[in-house]
Amino acid sequence: MFQDRERRYIETARIGRLATADSEGRPHAVPVCFALVDEQIVTPIDEKPQRVGPDALRRTRNVRENPRVALIVDHYTEEWTQLGWVQVRGTATRCAPSEEPHSHGVAALREKYDQYADHTLEDRPLIRITPGTVRSWGRLERPNGSC
Repeated sequence: MFQDRERRYIETARIGRLATADSEGRPHAVPVCFALVDEQIVTPIDEKPQRVGPDALRRTRNVRENPRVALIVDHYTEEWTQLGWVQVRGTATRCAPSEEPHSHGVAALREKYDQYADHTLEDRPLIRITPGTVRSWGRLERPNGSC
């Protein structure tokens, strides 16, 4: 599904933007940490301060109502010839801690983000994205000083 350069780009990216929509098509986008596990992407519902529980978050509710999602991974630099992005459109599901792929997702997230070493990701759901299409544009290398 992923070209080699797309895979390298998203494996090294630190942040993506997850877009979901509810059953009436109202959009919602949120920055997320994520990891690539085989040909799927996982993003945690982690322990950062939130006003509601994991299953009441807008992104989690939206995935239940409408599993079609998009994840964009990009970088910005003032030198526009250096811009690039990868967009993954697909279907998302909630992955409970009791499900087999959950432990692989947690391991991949901990390997990518040192900050998750002291989070109890084992006890929290993940969102798992199965890509339907992957598109990319521009330079898929992050220049120094880019976001």
